[in-house]
Amino acid sequence: MLSAFVLASALSAEAIVKFKLNKMEMTARQQMKRSHKLQTLASDWEDFSKRSHEKLLGSSDVTVHNYMDAQYYIDIGIGNPAQSFKVVPDTGSSNLWVPSKQCPVWELPCDLHTKYDSSQSTDYVKNGTAFAIQYGSGACSGFMSQDTITIGGLKVKNQLFAEVTKEPGVAFIAANFDGIMGLAFDSIAVNHAPPVFYNIMDQNLVDTNVFAFYLNRTAGGDGELVFGGTDKAHYTGDFTYVPLTNKTYWEFNMDALTVQGDDFCKGGCHAIADSGTSLLAGPTEAVSEINKRIGAVGVLEGECDSLVEMFADKIIDMVLAKIDEEKICTSLGQCPNPISCYACEGLVKIVKAQLAKESSRTMIKHEMEKVCKALPASTGEATVDCNKLSSMPNVDITLAGKKFTLTPEQYILQVSAGGQTECISGFMGIDVPAGPLWILGDVFMGAYYTVFDFDNEQVGFATAA
Repeated sequence: MLSAFVLASALSAEAIVKFKLNKMEMTARQQMKRSHKLQTLASDWEDFSKRSHEKLLGSSDVTVHNYMDAQYYIDIGIGNPAQSFKVVPDTGSSNLWVPSKQCPVWELPCDLHTKYDSSQSTDYVKNGTAFAIQYGSGACSGFMSQDTITIGGLKVKNQLFAEVTKEPGVAFIAANFDGIMGLAFDSIAVNHAPPVFYNIMDQNLVDTNVFAFYLNRTAGGDGELVFGGTDKAHYTGDFTYVPLTNKTYWEFNMDALTVQGDDFCKGGCHAIADSGTSLLAGPTEAVSEINKRIGAVGVLEGECDSLVEMFADKIIDMVLAKIDEEKICTSLGQCPNPISCYACEGLVKIVKAQLAKESSRTMIKHEMEKVCKALPASTGEATVDCNKLSSMPNVDITLAGKKFTLTPEQYILQVSAGGQTECISGFMGIDVPAGPLWILGDVFMGAYYTVFDFDNEQVGFATAA
């Protein structure tokens, strides 16, 4: 049984269908960070699949995210009888795709996920059109097919989707989902394949052409995706609607984004509501400054600080003993983790340079600390001190003249593993070619119930309950 249920019967005044949004314990990025084995596996696969990846460069490009941060999935069925798949319902793309049984045996991401077998479906119709799409840290390619899609109580007939046979890059190695179900507009769909919700509307499976997301942000909590309406149990107050400015992604104007009185969206800017990423992303320069304001430290800087605190004297002593820098970092347990290994080898070089100047041990440690502070700004994943949440500033986003406030508890992701909790900034830098663009992902959609309205070409937000 798929984890979804039908709320209203066919005789009801309004057909509303609810689906459970399953929340992953950790995103692919977070799992990669915590597992050296997974990092090595992903690195080996990236090297092995590099040529395939390069061949896909220039194919249809989804630049707004790379699914390393996807946090929610739903269960769907493809075929008759239905074959079950976990897919990310993604308002930042438009195609449905899942791995194919026709994947070559060496395609590791396929092997790690459920694969569609067309020979087992009586509703399957061959199409065969080539399919390829490029993401931020991965890509996939294959061919188009047609079959029946089951989502809860809905049966969507004659749905075009992609059977993926190649998944180069690291994005899908650690993914806890099988594929993607795009919910954006057909204007950005590869091969102009109608997105699933287009067929739901065309086949009159819902009475109101809207869908809505409730993203439960509590630990271990699942969310809810509604087709055909909204669920009043999951929001309070009225909706604030913003009209669409572009029917590609769900794009609209954002009036302001302020932190401590400073506006990072002066004069207004473009934004999208994107269920496919857990973060709130924006131009790298602005995000770097926001992360400074909230006290976030980039992963590289954090690793470097920890190394200095724990191993400064050992590194100095081993350099004095003329031990090779690679052996130093390996003996300290910092390699093969690429982040800590890079930071360690950089510190060894600084120690060598300072010893050549006959600097004192105290001066060498001071220079090591300075190097950590000079590392690249925190536009990627950044962490904060969990004990300082109460002193961090609010972030205010203004849409259609209404202020939507994010508190530190809402924009900081608290991830627990191995008995420890890490606090990660919900802001990440990304520069989109057609930008600048702000991406209001799960960090924002978790705080504010979000409805996507096809008929009125608008997105609405209300306080999540």
